[in-house]
Amino acid sequence: MVQETLEEPTYSVKLTDVAVAKVSDLLKAETPGLALRISVQPGGCSGMRYQLYFTDEYAKVLTKMLAEREDEGFAEEDDEETAAQRAAMAREKESVVWFDRFAVVIDKKSGPYLSGAEIDYADTLMKSGFTIDNPNAQGSCGCGDSFS
Repeated sequence: MVQETLEEPTYSVKLTDVAVAKVSDLLKAETPGLALRISVQPGGCSGMRYQLYFTDEYAKVLTKMLAEREDEGFAEEDDEETAAQRAAMAREKESVVWFDRFAVVIDKKSGPYLSGAEIDYADTLMKSGFTIDNPNAQGSCGCGDSFS
C-alpha cells in the first residue's frame, strides 16, 4: 500500500489481500483509470452508511499517477484535463491510497470516519460482499450496513 498525499490531511484504509483480489478482479472488465471510492453518508438504521463504488471522476490523473509509480517517478507534464483533475483532487482534499494497480479515493468528510478501517471480502453460503471493520464505529445495526 502506498499513500499519495495531494494535500493534508490524508486518511487511509486497509484492504485485506482477499478484498484487493476481488476489487482487482472486478476492475479487469472495466475502463482503465477507475478508482474505488469509499465514503460515509447519512442514513441506515444506525445513522451512517458506507458507500463503495467505482468512479471515473479522476481517471486521467489516476492513470498518470499509476504510470508515474510504475516508472519510478518519471513524469511528463500534465495535459489540461489531467492538471484540472489533479487540482480538483487537491482542492477537495481527496485522499488516495494505492493497492496493487488501483486507487482507493476517500473524501475529506468521510476520512475521519474511515481512518484505520479494514475492508475485507467474504464469500460464504450465507453471505457475499465487502465487510468493514471500523475502529471509529461505536455501534452498528444488525445487518452491518450502517454504523454510529
